[in-house]
Amino acid sequence: MAAVVVDQATVIYPSGVKAVEGLSMRVRHGEIYGLLGLNGAGKTSVIKMLATLLRPTAGRIHILGLDTMARPAEIKRRIGVVPQENNLDTCLNVRQNLVFHCRFAGLAKKDYAPRVEEWLALLGLEGKATESVLRLSGGTKRKAMLAKAFLTEPELLILDEPTAGLDPDVRALLWDKAGEFRSRGGTVFLSTHYLEEAERLCDRVGILHGGRLVAEGTVADLAHGAGCAASELGGVAAAFRRAVGGCS
Repeated sequence: MAAVVVDQATVIYPSGVKAVEGLSMRVRHGEIYGLLGLNGAGKTSVIKMLATLLRPTAGRIHILGLDTMARPAEIKRRIGVVPQENNLDTCLNVRQNLVFHCRFAGLAKKDYAPRVEEWLALLGLEGKATESVLRLSGGTKRKAMLAKAFLTEPELLILDEPTAGLDPDVRALLWDKAGEFRSRGGTVFLSTHYLEEAERLCDRVGILHGGRLVAEGTVADLAHGAGCAASELGGVAAAFRRAVGGCS
């Protein structure tokens, strides 16, 4: 069974805006799948559905074989999520946020304690470990959210533009850690607006436009089908431009 199964999912907000329409996709276990799209294409709505934070208006979604509407709590314990919005508890400091998340995931202290310190060190957060989340800069909050997502060693990582606002060194570290996670059998679903990131990391890429999946495939397949200066633009960039109507 695929790690992510989306079957004809539609999202219509109370305002009447249709953010996602008839979306179907499959993400295999052990792959990194990238979702690309212009602002307003519906990427964040898709991420929220996969993370059980948003119920589809129609259609069904299964994560790790579990229905997102029937078993959201179990899914949350088995995934790691980095949303665009801050998901840190503002009543806790950085280390307490990481510890609380590990305990929610059911990890024993002997297992999670060294991991928490490892991730604090990896992301240069040792000096911020006892700092209130309310006092953190945007970039530091983003680092803490990344640590929170990775340190429980989930089965699936769901990342919404995870490297936005991060410096190049941290971005490169995340790329390395995502690759290591996949090499251990983990699955990654990420949205990104960095075409280089998609080309560097992803086994397959989907392009969302107007709430619909308009193209999907490996980077090589998409570049071959783009037919417009792929060698100059890069395979993902050429495919993206063609899919959203920007390549003549």
